[in-house]
Amino acid sequence: MIARTLSQAKGWMRANFFPMLPSLSVLPPDGKHSNMVRQPARLGHTHQRGHGKIVATSSKIGHTHATISTRLTELSHSSPMRLVPSRRSHPNHGAKLLQNKQNHTNIEAVIVHLSSYGGGFVPGDVLQLDVEVRGDGAIVYVLTQGGTRIYRPGDHFRQLNNYTHTNKQHMNEGTSNSTIQNFCQSSITCTVEPGATLFFLPDPTVPYERTSFKEHRVFNCQYSCDRNKEIPQAMGSIIAVDWYSSGRRHSTGMEQERWAFDYLSTRTELHIKDQRTHMSNSRDDTDGNHTLLIEAMTLDNTCGGADRKLSTAAISMGKNHNSYATLLLHGPNSLHVAKRAIELSRRIASLQTRVRQDNFFENDEGDKAVKSVEILQLLDALGGKVLMSVTSVENSLPKERPSNQEQLTHLVRILAESNEDIYRVLHFCLKPCSELLGGLEPYKDRIHSSITVRNKTGKVSDASCKSMVTTRVHRRKVSEKELQAIANDLVFGKDKINDPNGTDAWFHACLFSDSSLPVGSFAHSLGTEAASQMGLFNHKENVERAPDDSSCSMNALADYVYAVSRSTARFSAPIILGGYSLVANASPTIGVEHVYESWGDIDEYVDTLLRSNAPAHRASVDQGLGFLRIVPSLLGKNNLNSLSTTSKLWTHIRVSMNDKNTVKAQRTRMIKCHASPVYGILAASLKIPPLNACRVFSFGAARDTVSAAVRLNLLGPVAGLSLMNQVGRVAVEDGLEEGLLSMSHSHPDHSATKGYKAWLESASTCAPMMDVVQPCHDLLSVRLFRT
Repeated sequence: MIARTLSQAKGWMRANFFPMLPSLSVLPPDGKHSNMVRQPARLGHTHQRGHGKIVATSSKIGHTHATISTRLTELSHSSPMRLVPSRRSHPNHGAKLLQNKQNHTNIEAVIVHLSSYGGGFVPGDVLQLDVEVRGDGAIVYVLTQGGTRIYRPGDHFRQLNNYTHTNKQHMNEGTSNSTIQNFCQSSITCTVEPGATLFFLPDPTVPYERTSFKEHRVFNCQYSCDRNKEIPQAMGSIIAVDWYSSGRRHSTGMEQERWAFDYLSTRTELHIKDQRTHMSNSRDDTDGNHTLLIEAMTLDNTCGGADRKLSTAAISMGKNHNSYATLLLHGPNSLHVAKRAIELSRRIASLQTRVRQDNFFENDEGDKAVKSVEILQLLDALGGKVLMSVTSVENSLPKERPSNQEQLTHLVRILAESNEDIYRVLHFCLKPCSELLGGLEPYKDRIHSSITVRNKTGKVSDASCKSMVTTRVHRRKVSEKELQAIANDLVFGKDKINDPNGTDAWFHACLFSDSSLPVGSFAHSLGTEAASQMGLFNHKENVERAPDDSSCSMNALADYVYAVSRSTARFSAPIILGGYSLVANASPTIGVEHVYESWGDIDEYVDTLLRSNAPAHRASVDQGLGFLRIVPSLLGKNNLNSLSTTSKLWTHIRVSMNDKNTVKAQRTRMIKCHASPVYGILAASLKIPPLNACRVFSFGAARDTVSAAVRLNLLGPVAGLSLMNQVGRVAVEDGLEEGLLSMSHSHPDHSATKGYKAWLESASTCAPMMDVVQPCHDLLSVRLFRT
């Protein structure tokens, strides 16, 4: 407790007085002095770059090689990052979970604590961590000493010229990242060789009020194959947590600080690579790197929401949810964790609704009995509502993987009212990992009581919530004319004068927004049905009731519609305009093969973004095929039979998706025909303006969400119309504004001709509540919608 208090005091001093502090010397891991010093911030130069590197290698000890020992071969760090190696695991635990290691009985793992001076980030900190786990049987466990705090800039820091100038400049220009030069940034790159295991299990990141933080994590997992067989024999394993807390709402005087940061962005990428040779079917790069999964989330409180009682991030998280975590599981050593997580998610869902029966587990009655007792004890210890979902990610390996092999990749999402409840959930799921860590159970030491006790913080009045939101410096609202100009500049370029409006563009836009469009959109509820059955819309005290159903909270439903509509608009805008630009910038000099390949790249990228959410993935593919089916009706057979690049492209796409046996279909094996890129191409073919195309697509998501609520009898048609008018319109505009501005910032020249791939990297969701609850749809025993 004393050490943690001192760490917080150091962080406060760094944030408030750091420009005046002298250099701080650092002792490297070997105890000898080095030239690594913490330089003071200079006026106009606020970035403090720290770099750390961990390299661990396994070795076999003893005449019989009965012990697999992991040793640190390289450990370095520079201020403000600090890496503290700890003791290795006791070598008296059997390697029951290690793949193909039945002859080995002892394991020695490496444990490294990730820390920083002050226990967190101050504005301008840029930290980069590289981790390499080498050798068959190597195990590395990276953890933190406590929560990582994102400190707000102190008065002395705010007086720096470039801090004030940068913020005002971007505020006036309407840039999506208002504090772009003063982000706290973290970059983590991990490489795990075949047979090795990486545990990356930090404590939650706590962004304080008016802070900005951006994190990018890349996990590279390798596997090896027998030379005479194509079946993978060994694969690396990754178990990684990404976790965020709402702030210091339990501290005296900080009750209103709940998801009150300015900007938060997190991106996790998982790549797999054939160590033996280059994969013949990989298109990501030449060294056989295959992108398996991308999980991206961006929460920007400076965009919109100035007239709302809560920040947009608080609305996206849900009224009472104060902690959000994801658990990435990949490789054979993660299967035991995945099975416990799946069973726990089913039991948590069963507390609210009926769930489907599943024969996922082996017929080990003793193991199931132990799990049942542990789960009952866990559920009794939880202090608040917990939402949990698990998605099994397909295509964990290339096509050589046997069809009967278990899925090796899972993504677990957890949304809870307190950090301690997530500690309990993670401890339960990760308990089998103690066999690999010498009896050390992850997060066990973070649980301080048998039952989570709710902290009694006074109720925050609407006036204080309103004050918190209005005191934040919001970005200037972009006008209609400016938004149109941004969209046109992105697609056509600044130096090009284009009038994308076709004579029938308005009518085609109406067709796309009409409910009779036969693309199957009304078969999907965007998580509304799962949210309803999971009790997210239940009536609580001091909440206005819906006029048609007293059991439904109108405010909770309105917040959900806002979060879903805004997230869909923000996520789809870069992808729609990416597909739009393929047709808008097509010319006779550009071959149709090149345009087709570009569409395939966009579709594959969207597939990696949606693989961690199975219902959203199915909905996107279903509607994409629906758009493809109505192309002849909208364009006309005469236009499709013409010799233009657009008609050739549609013919190419339709033939490749229908004929799976041709040589050309080999290229489309990974193409799923997702909705947003196909819709973008179709909108450009009909000459619908870029901004209107994005608006119509996002309107469809808001309409489908409200329609699902009406059909589920959560509210009546008249109330649904009012909700759509008051909430849906604002949500779509806020999401499109944020998405378009992020695209314009991702590429300096704003031109699609210079490469649309930078746009795609800006695509991310901003509704964690929907991301958690939507996969729960597959657990429902009784359901009306397909997703």
